[in-house]
Amino acid sequence: MFSPEKDLKELILDILRKDQMSISGVSRELTSKGLKLHRLELSGYLKALADLNVLKEKDIKPAKVFSASTTRERNLFEMIGDSCADYARTADERATLAAFCLQKIFRRAVFDMEVRRCGVEGVVEGRKASAEERSEAKSILARLGYKVPNSDVPTIVEKDLEGPFLQVLADVTVERFNARAYMKQTTQTKL
Repeated sequence: MFSPEKDLKELILDILRKDQMSISGVSRELTSKGLKLHRLELSGYLKALADLNVLKEKDIKPAKVFSASTTRERNLFEMIGDSCADYARTADERATLAAFCLQKIFRRAVFDMEVRRCGVEGVVEGRKASAEERSEAKSILARLGYKVPNSDVPTIVEKDLEGPFLQVLADVTVERFNARAYMKQTTQTKL
């Protein structure tokens, strides 16, 4: 059954990581997962992903065959999770920092499922969101097609993590825009 916890790009990448497939093969796999797309819509989407180097495209007559590219771009959640590992020691600290970063970026309460998308384990330290804050956050995710379980109560991080947040944000920005060449490579210390 289709789970809106993953976007279409991630669903397609999961399918194509196993084996390369034609458009018809991808369509069958998506249908088996509960997502029915018109063939023309799917072929345009696959072509766009190939243009962005997310997928590799081969012409094996009479069909085009797609496979996952090894140089795929990581999503925001993955980048935040990796960067949080550099600035927090324990699993709970990483989860709390990831939740704080998402909370600051999205300007709302953050669900545990969003913290898990960062690839971070641990318990988020903070207060449970009020019914109004939860409803507001859930409606935003529902509008985007995500199904939030009733058991997932968002947490509001009240710790002051501005310093580590700015470091994580800088790391994500540098990675996303491939700006490492602009950074100072070494720091000289006085003797």
